Amino acid sequence: MPYTYTLPQSTAFSGLGLEGYAFGPLRQKDLDIYYIECRTGHDTFMISRKITRTYYVLAGSGYFTIANQRYDVYPGMLVEVPPEVEYTYSGQMTLLGFGRPHWFRDNDTHTRWNTDVTTCEQGPLPGHESLWTRLVGKGLRASRRWAGCSSDHQREQGSGSGLRHRSIENR
Repeated sequence: MPYTYTLPQSTAFSGLGLEGYAFGPLRQKDLDIYYIECRTGHDTFMISRKITRTYYVLAGSGYFTIANQRYDVYPGMLVEVPPEVEYTYSGQMTLLGFGRPHWFRDNDTHTRWNTDVTTCEQGPLPGHESLWTRLVGKGLRASRRWAGCSSDHQREQGSGSGLRHRSIENR
């Protein structure tokens, strides 16, 4: 197992306003480390059930909204978000993110869309779709968004909807 890691070439997760890359697998199985490139920010507000998330701002500027309070951030700042607290982040910035314990399916509850990132009606929040929508509705949601959004926004969001987390598939 290596002692050093380089930035992965493929994303671990992506959203309307960001891409995230996961380092690892790490020897510390209860720790996730991410390199996050924000174009506009996280597309939803969310609440983590059990994971404490810590973000270090490497470059750029923006702000975190934590428990309905805005915190402006810039390079060199550290932000800690405990479990059970609603938050999101907005801005054009590069972040190093840490999560402990390790991410697991159904940890995050997406509570509302972040209007700094998305201006179109996005439909149900991730994790709030009906069974029918989850099984066959992805194409319908994508075509509905393409029909009603500006061309700049369409190019940014592609055919996906909301945050996609892929690290679970790699473990």
